[in-house]
Amino acid sequence: MNRLPLFCDVAMARRIEGMEAQLMAAAAEAACLRRADDGGFVMRVAGGVATFTEDGSPFNKIAGLGFDGVPDAAALDRIERAFADHGAPVQAEVSTLADPAVGALLAERGYRPASFENVLGLALDGVQERVAPSGIEVRVGRDEEFDAWLDVAAEGFAHPDDQGVPSHEEFPRQVLANAERDLAAAGVVHYIALCDGTVAGGGSLRIADGVAQLAGAATAPAHRRRGVQAALLSARLADAASAGCDIAVVTTQPGSKSQQNVQRRGFHLLYPRAVLVKQAPPSEAATHPDAPVADHATRTVRGPGAETPDGVRVVQYDGSRERLRPLFELAEDSSTQLDSYIEDGRVLVALRGTNAIGHLQLVATDRAGTFEIKNMAVREDLQRTGVGRRLVRCAIDLVSRESGRRLLVATAAADIGNLRFYQLRDSVCRRSNGASSPPAPATHPAPSSTASNYATGSGSTT
Repeated sequence: MNRLPLFCDVAMARRIEGMEAQLMAAAAEAACLRRADDGGFVMRVAGGVATFTEDGSPFNKIAGLGFDGVPDAAALDRIERAFADHGAPVQAEVSTLADPAVGALLAERGYRPASFENVLGLALDGVQERVAPSGIEVRVGRDEEFDAWLDVAAEGFAHPDDQGVPSHEEFPRQVLANAERDLAAAGVVHYIALCDGTVAGGGSLRIADGVAQLAGAATAPAHRRRGVQAALLSARLADAASAGCDIAVVTTQPGSKSQQNVQRRGFHLLYPRAVLVKQAPPSEAATHPDAPVADHATRTVRGPGAETPDGVRVVQYDGSRERLRPLFELAEDSSTQLDSYIEDGRVLVALRGTNAIGHLQLVATDRAGTFEIKNMAVREDLQRTGVGRRLVRCAIDLVSRESGRRLLVATAAADIGNLRFYQLRDSVCRRSNGASSPPAPATHPAPSSTASNYATGSGSTT
């Protein structure tokens, strides 16, 4: 075993924090599959990830920031709004080896330190010896032992050692159970420790890209000070070394018994993380995540937006754009491009009852009196039913009432269906307005009208 202190530079920290971000994303995605709904989210940001799964979950956080640039204000706006929509604070865990500009930016935005945690590491440079005191057996838990594993983990977390800085977090048992199931789906392996045949403790291990992440260490109070955690640590390190890992990492509370235990085993402090929290302002208190989109669509568009006999109406939307992302994605293949403009301008939403069945994003351009339809889509099963036509008419009506003289739209030059759709809309506008406008300022010819002037590019599905 290598007993020399393990030096951690920025490259190593980037590797470890990247693995942490990957784990949070995988666990949050597993939670979405388990719940079979869209109540959570995974949002990539500047090399890190922001995740939310359910109220009180340990996965509700931003992880991995500061090693791939500094997030821009628009990206943080989207993340903070997404957490606020769930009535949750934003918790960012930032390494002391991250770009200092990240911490400064978060402080400017109202994030405050809530706690700290230590990341420790051990170089795995050979075969690791399994050590277990007499009467203690450690092995990978079986599926039927999950509840027993969870019981001892919950009991251990509920009765932490008094040593060190206390954790700022507590998790209800059901939330903890959900989180551990999601971690298992994300590739985390649960280990169980038996003391004279009785479940005494548990821990977990995830192996990815040569890094062994150790977590979930807990011992029932009745079995403490008997070497349970030392045996769990030894077994996991041996398995990690056999799998070819070159480094093992563990996160502990500063000065805790857990930190003392792993340091006795040869781990060294690599870096602390600051846990920074921004509370959701009262004005952004969220509706229930399952609330209908109509709860956020508060301003009816006059004229063409009025409700029709089939129950469809068009409104201006004031809620989180992330709720509409599936519609936006129908018209935008690139998630990077979508992230760059999803918060721009205004959005009209076509509602049937309380369900969004289509949308249109309207943005102002740098030319006076000129607006652009940036992104537009109708739910696939309702395309060619007139919903897109009503959205365009509402956009034209809105632009006209604001003294707009030109409305641009981008669609792929080879997309004959979309081109025909907008050409038909344009002819309707010509007949209704009785005039035409100057030719479109684009590299491809396009029809035009007093209220609309279409150019070719990309970004709409009707």
